[in-house]
Amino acid sequence: MTLRSTILSVSAAEMSVCGNEELLPIGFTSEELTRLDEIGTYQDATSPPPAGVRNPGEFEPSTGVMVRWPLGLPYDFLVDVSNNSELWVICSSSQQASASSALSSAGVNMSNTDFIIGPTNSIWVRDYGPWFIVLADGTQGIFDYDYNRPRPDDDLIPQVIGDQWGIPVYISDIVHTGGNYMSGGLGEAMSTNLVYDENSNPDSWVDQQMEDYLGITQYTTFEDPQSTYIDHIDCWSKMLSPDRIMVLQVPPSSPDYAALEAVADLIAASPSPYGHPWNVFRVFSSGTEGYVNGLLHNDTYYMPVWNTGNDSPAEVAFTEALPGYTVTPIYYGEFINTDALHCRSRNVIDQYMLQVLHTPVDTLQSAYAVNITAFIQPNPANTLASASVFYRVDSGSFTEVAMTPSGSNNYSADIPAEPDGSFVEYYIRAEDSSGRVSAHPQYAPGTWFNHYTVSAAGVSSSGVSPVKTVMLGTNPFSSSLVFSGEQGTSFSVYDGTGRMVYNSVAGEDGLMQWTPDASTASGVYFAKFVLGSSVSTSRAVLLR
Repeated sequence: MTLRSTILSVSAAEMSVCGNEELLPIGFTSEELTRLDEIGTYQDATSPPPAGVRNPGEFEPSTGVMVRWPLGLPYDFLVDVSNNSELWVICSSSQQASASSALSSAGVNMSNTDFIIGPTNSIWVRDYGPWFIVLADGTQGIFDYDYNRPRPDDDLIPQVIGDQWGIPVYISDIVHTGGNYMSGGLGEAMSTNLVYDENSNPDSWVDQQMEDYLGITQYTTFEDPQSTYIDHIDCWSKMLSPDRIMVLQVPPSSPDYAALEAVADLIAASPSPYGHPWNVFRVFSSGTEGYVNGLLHNDTYYMPVWNTGNDSPAEVAFTEALPGYTVTPIYYGEFINTDALHCRSRNVIDQYMLQVLHTPVDTLQSAYAVNITAFIQPNPANTLASASVFYRVDSGSFTEVAMTPSGSNNYSADIPAEPDGSFVEYYIRAEDSSGRVSAHPQYAPGTWFNHYTVSAAGVSSSGVSPVKTVMLGTNPFSSSLVFSGEQGTSFSVYDGTGRMVYNSVAGEDGLMQWTPDASTASGVYFAKFVLGSSVSTSRAVLLR
């Protein structure tokens, strides 16, 4: 551990809801500050998972919510979760009976409540709990790391869960914490620079660990914009989808105002996993409310509230950012702006998830049929029953087009050509043999849609003139994808899931070439070109 970690303030004591435990703080106790050298000594690293691993976002399908007993959360949150999902409670064997009695007395739906038996040191399951990953074959794994606190029982909880649930656990030597991490689900993730500060290895080593164990190829880190003790990204932002993010907004008089505005502007100018800039939403706080420190569980956002006049506008902000979702306010007297509901809970990602991964087409399309491609993969225990694209023109009725397989779990369908000026909305829906239904966007048609406008002027996601390029060679291609363009053109290649697999910049000769290695699967790939403010894309098929 570096000096940075030792300056975290020691928090005041908080009692558990049941009153039988004085809870450890989210920061360090004074005694723990004398044991920082223990961090990283409680477990040994394993080999990374096989290539092709993916770390889902918080917004992806979950079967339940995980908390720790004794509690640092209000019972009404647990009641709501248990009435709509599965509630998983981590507790020791000696506490299970009393926990079950207390939860039942509080109105928790015990038929939807299960226990994970294991000792813990603290309530911060967000920080030490398991990070679920999807392996290349569609099965689930768990990523574990060295928890950045000298708390041995907490640090081993991911392995306890893996053993009890029969899920393989992959352990890295990286020092990390769950509150300082957000995944976009497509190989992109965000943290503050705390992750670099707490690891003695070079930043490049940290980035490589994130790629090897989580499949993160675009790891974006920020100087923390808040003048607090914790430096966790979940204190000031919340990913809502692969291209939507909520960023906290404070009054101009706040010492954090300038830094938060700067980081919001920076994110808004950065490419999302879909390739276009992030859609940045803002939620106002006086500085004492941490509205982004809530839990996005399936189609519900559990938003912490403080019983102030800012609560209602915050609820509106999340409702506008998440149309069709339910925003449920949760009050608890121990919540503070840097430690609320998100810090104390964690989603259990669906172990048998039906994955539907798709990069939306550019928002301007030529007056031809538009090909829609998606990566659709059920868990190996299930089979795909159906996959379709639903589209409508100028807010008319939706038309269904069945998708056909194109290899390597890729499926495609064409939306027919529409007249110039048409506004087309679409979503993808898939169902597997277990009855699971997944969509893109998630929860469509009850939420927003992917969309594009037909323009005879050409295709450009930025709404300006497209980058001029010429494909050299054949499409489909078998060895190299080659384009000719202008010097300085940024050339990126994305697979069918939206993961960037290659990036370069055209030199003086204007040539741009991607030669995939032998392990690269056949399928549909998308080339993206950026030159100044102009953007264009091209679709290509790799056939081996």
